[in-house]
Amino acid sequence: MLQERLTPLANRILNDAAFDGTVIRLCSQISMVFKQEPRLVRAIGDFGAFATILCAICLASIHGGQFTLAAVQAIVVPRGWASSRRTRALIDWLELEGAARRHQPRGDNRERPWSLCGWLITAIETLAEAYLAAAAPWEAQPVPGRPAKDDIGVNTLVDGVGWLLKQQQALTPISVETLMFLGHAPGFPLLLDLLSAAKTSRSDASDCEFSRKAAARAYGISRAHVTALLAKAERLSILKRNGSRICLSDRTLQNVQGDIAHQLAFVVVWLGILRD
Repeated sequence: MLQERLTPLANRILNDAAFDGTVIRLCSQISMVFKQEPRLVRAIGDFGAFATILCAICLASIHGGQFTLAAVQAIVVPRGWASSRRTRALIDWLELEGAARRHQPRGDNRERPWSLCGWLITAIETLAEAYLAAAAPWEAQPVPGRPAKDDIGVNTLVDGVGWLLKQQQALTPISVETLMFLGHAPGFPLLLDLLSAAKTSRSDASDCEFSRKAAARAYGISRAHVTALLAKAERLSILKRNGSRICLSDRTLQNVQGDIAHQLAFVVVWLGILRD
């Protein structure tokens, strides 16, 4: 049912004249959030970490602001998104970084309640705001005078993403190009950097300058890590490297933009469902 509503809307968004400008702004906003808070690379920089954190937030929203590791692991581990060891290590690290708090346990240590807070929640809310703004042109019933910070819309969207992750059969198809980058931190913002550079390049539409050194510095990772990620993408025919220039294949441009259109369609449909 969800897919039946998403695909036609995603196609309409993709072919809308406003889409190109929307994509460029969204790419810039998402990558900027990661560059301003480098700890996000470890916290939500790949899909396993992202799914862990969003599931934790979704569970907390229906359990008084708290979640347990066992409940999160029950979602992400069977799907192969993250191991039990990784989910525990991630939450422990977030506690050290001031983004997670532990509460009094109730027996089994896996049942200890946790809550997320601080810079992590702020960053996720900022990302949600960027998607809300990007999807606004296609809302069936635009919200008049929506404030710059729409707390209700942000919380609703974050809960919606958490719900979608728990409904594995409802996940929209994701291209192999996006999936490859999602598997490596900070793959998705790097992919958006490449997409934005390709769309704003003065030369061929898919050919752009890309500095591995600048990307590594911006995201707080090694240049070798960026090089390895680009090399893997080249082996999969996602892009071609030519010195400092990167050329995204036509298929990559089409598929990644299709993925973004589906993401925006989900925002529109989810908010519309809750308003109906």
